Amino acid sequence: MDTITLARPIVHDGKDYKEFPVDEPTMGAIEAMEDARRDGKSDATAFVMLLAHDSGWPADAIRKVRASDFKRITEAFAPFVAAETESGGSPST
Repeated sequence: MDTITLARPIVHDGKDYKEFPVDEPTMGAIEAMEDARRDGKSDATAFVMLLAHDSGWPADAIRKVRASDFKRITEAFAPFVAAETESGGSPST
């Protein structure tokens, strides 16, 4: 598993978040993303659900990540969600 060091660490509910874990998503994470899409959520929200499922980060903490850091996270996960993007969605911002 790799990590991405955030250029701008965040604080959420009194906890500091400085590094985001990058690992191949589980089927549960993919299912969480698909469920969000099926519920009419945006692709960005669906991707947040995928990230929150396996990372241990609350979704609201992920939502505080700055766009430049989120772009790096999205790029790191691109190889894992390529099939998803080809089937009609994009996890990018």
